[in-house]
Amino acid sequence: MNKITHQLTQTEHLERIPKIEVITRKRRTMKRKSRSFVTQTLTRFALYSIITTGFLGVAALGCWGFEIIEANSRPTILRGHDWQAQKNICLGGMAVTFSGFLGSALLGACLSGDE
Repeated sequence: MNKITHQLTQTEHLERIPKIEVITRKRRTMKRKSRSFVTQTLTRFALYSIITTGFLGVAALGCWGFEIIEANSRPTILRGHDWQAQKNICLGGMAVTFSGFLGSALLGACLSGDE
């Protein structure tokens, strides 16, 4: 047996870690993992809600334009679209998704403020 192998197998060179310290570290990492999962989920939700708000805003502007075009055009038999109702639906969806964005951003800021 050579010198290096002999030194590694001796127990006097190994340091023991107390069991309490290992358990404490394990709890901290689990807490960080769950907190990072919540933060990532809130970030995704905020991103998706702000993108949805933008699309609904564009749809509301389009419905508003069709409403103006329909009001200024000649009356026809095939007028069946109610663009004002569609515009109001898009504006309502915009308000809901924007409030979801603000709520998730606020909650994410509150949770990450502890660190």
